Amino acid sequence: MEKRLIELYERLVNTDTGFDIDYSTKLARTSFVVDELRKLGFSAHQEEAAHVAILGEPPYITLIGHLDTVFKEGESSKRPFKVVDSIAYGPGVADMKGGIIVLLKVAEEAVKSGVKNLCIIMNVDEELGSKASRKTFYAYAEKSLCCLSFEPGGENGSLILTRKGIVPTNLYVKGIKGHAARLHEGANAILEAARKIDQIYSLNGKFGSVTLNPTLINGGEKSNITPDSCKVYFDIRYLERNDFEKCKLALEKICSETTVPGTSCQIEFEESRPSMTLHPKMKEAVEKVLNKLGINVEFEHSSGGADSAFFSQANVPTLDGLGICGGKFHSEQEFALLDTFEPRVKIALELIRYFSEVKE
Repeated sequence: MEKRLIELYERLVNTDTGFDIDYSTKLARTSFVVDELRKLGFSAHQEEAAHVAILGEPPYITLIGHLDTVFKEGESSKRPFKVVDSIAYGPGVADMKGGIIVLLKVAEEAVKSGVKNLCIIMNVDEELGSKASRKTFYAYAEKSLCCLSFEPGGENGSLILTRKGIVPTNLYVKGIKGHAARLHEGANAILEAARKIDQIYSLNGKFGSVTLNPTLINGGEKSNITPDSCKVYFDIRYLERNDFEKCKLALEKICSETTVPGTSCQIEFEESRPSMTLHPKMKEAVEKVLNKLGINVEFEHSSGGADSAFFSQANVPTLDGLGICGGKFHSEQEFALLDTFEPRVKIALELIRYFSEVKE
């Protein structure tokens, strides 16, 4: 990786863009990245939670990536960017600030080669579920010929062909307060929630690709009071939407019945992140490009959600995992393999050339 890109990479990793920082501040802090695109001739503007840079006219070859991380303000000062034996370290170094550097280099080379119609979207709320930026993605999906996402590739160099959708789900249980020592006087919401957790968890494996995992629980008021409320958050993921819809019916049935007298249950499904499926045109493109380059790459079917799914949902040929490869994402041990930078650039650039020549 050339010196100027390493310097840009270092600046980006050392710029805090965590979940505890507001959108406008993160956009302002990362404006220097957009300046690099303006130098290439892109026009750029900010939306609520994303930078958008445009070159040419639709339909676009759209490149996407996120600038935010899971780390709090001040993390970069504790462990700033560093490189040891061609391995880079620092907050978000792989997920996905390394991917942003790959994206910038790919854009530069694409422009040099004469590619005219490019759209680049870099959001700052991906780690928060892309609740504000999804409207930007949906709007440009309608104008896109294909989408290339620069989330990190796996440590083994894999590309991501599919991703699961995510449905944030909350179970609410209401009970009746009472003295903790007088079991007959109250209706224990935590006890009912525990039984519901067991029933819901038992649905794993029964509806295709759907996984259900209780990850947060909150209930009770005081140690000597029977709890009259309990809330449980479930991480629910799916590949095929029909599988989830069938599972949803089972969930609603479970919550329509209670075993602890005096309790009641309600389940709520928040706005979901859709799944990413493999489009036949992208399958063909990847096969031809890798064969042309003589590169052997493993393919991954990821359980993690990402912004690429918004394009897949709109039936846009989409590929993910084109960012720099690494591992230990979302942890203090996160790392990026600098030797994977050049191969990633080559694959993405060849895909852009392929779709630039596609005749609809």
